[in-house]
Amino acid sequence: MLRTTHRTLLVLASAISLGAAAPALAEGPVLLTVTGEISEPNRGPVDPDQDKLFIFNEVSFEKAMEFDLAALAKLPQATVHADFPKGGAETEFSGPLLADVLAAAGAEGRMVTVRAMDGYAVEAPMEEMVAKGAVVALERDGKALGIGGFGPTQIVFPRAERADLEDMPDDWWIWQIYHISVE
Repeated sequence: MLRTTHRTLLVLASAISLGAAAPALAEGPVLLTVTGEISEPNRGPVDPDQDKLFIFNEVSFEKAMEFDLAALAKLPQATVHADFPKGGAETEFSGPLLADVLAAAGAEGRMVTVRAMDGYAVEAPMEEMVAKGAVVALERDGKALGIGGFGPTQIVFPRAERADLEDMPDDWWIWQIYHISVE
């Protein structure tokens, strides 16, 4: 309770000082956290007592934008078709475009590091990921991505729909993502 109150006060103080409405706090379980060069935070720094996955993966930040399922679902949704893994059967993925997630967080950087729960991370130019049509998938073939599989979120690309992505390897198709850092 104290942590929530502290976070609420931090967000409200930031909004008052900027003269703008504060981004909504996540009400449900947080699926994705965006940190780094962002202008729309809805939480403060890493809490070593509560943020065990961040600490385990040596992630530190002073501010972040947390997205629960409702916040991700409120963003415009995209549906793309892709063979994943490469050469496999074509499947349908849906979720918000990475560009929309980053815009909601007020991302202002050039590079992103996308991190999975197992510690796998990919650093890539933000502009290139956006240009390739990256989607933060929440569903595969109409079913929610779950933890233990590819979820709660996965970065996917419209490889079956774009000739320029036909030879794209699976390196950037990060599953079980929980964190994106913007630099």
